Amino acid sequence: MSIEGNVKEEKQAIRKQLRATLSTLSDDYILQSSQKVASQLFELPQYKASKGVACFLSMPKEFNTRSILEKIFMDGKSCYLPRVESVRDSAMVMLKAESMQDVDSFPPGKWNIPEPPRSGPARLEALDSRSDLDLVIVPGLGFDYKNGRLGQGAGFYDRYLSRMKQTHVSKKVFLVGVTLDELMIESVPRDDNDMLMDVVLWPSKPNA
Repeated sequence: MSIEGNVKEEKQAIRKQLRATLSTLSDDYILQSSQKVASQLFELPQYKASKGVACFLSMPKEFNTRSILEKIFMDGKSCYLPRVESVRDSAMVMLKAESMQDVDSFPPGKWNIPEPPRSGPARLEALDSRSDLDLVIVPGLGFDYKNGRLGQGAGFYDRYLSRMKQTHVSKKVFLVGVTLDELMIESVPRDDNDMLMDVVLWPSKPNA
């Protein structure tokens, strides 16, 4: 079997383990753990200096971003949130949200996750030349201690971050992985398509 095939199989096995772990965690525990990570994020110099932040809306049994979204708006930063454009092509866009009231009005999209609506006024996309994007908060099923990320397996973020890297050649966008203690693993199997985070945050991270 090829190295690429081995990596794919290893990832699938780890995903199965991590999903089983996630299923045992209560919503209250996930919320409390997520809020600890949010506090770490807000202390990062890169967050404090940022003008435009891309984030995500949580699925059930996933890191809870509610407090992060509230703070982004409170701090007067631009906030960009994902919308799936094509499942077949693993394509998504990051569109500007105007407020928490705006976010709370989003209709459910793919996998029942709220997404910016297709109707209404056009929204600025995070990779547009007019965008002020300089920090991305990245979800993951698992992360490792060397800033490696394991996604859900569909490739949406891999493709989007790759596009971002090509679009923002002259501008560094800071990537922050956010996760729970139980989803930190020793090593994420990696191939050429996997992009490292600049930093990963988890609740019990030392000196965070």
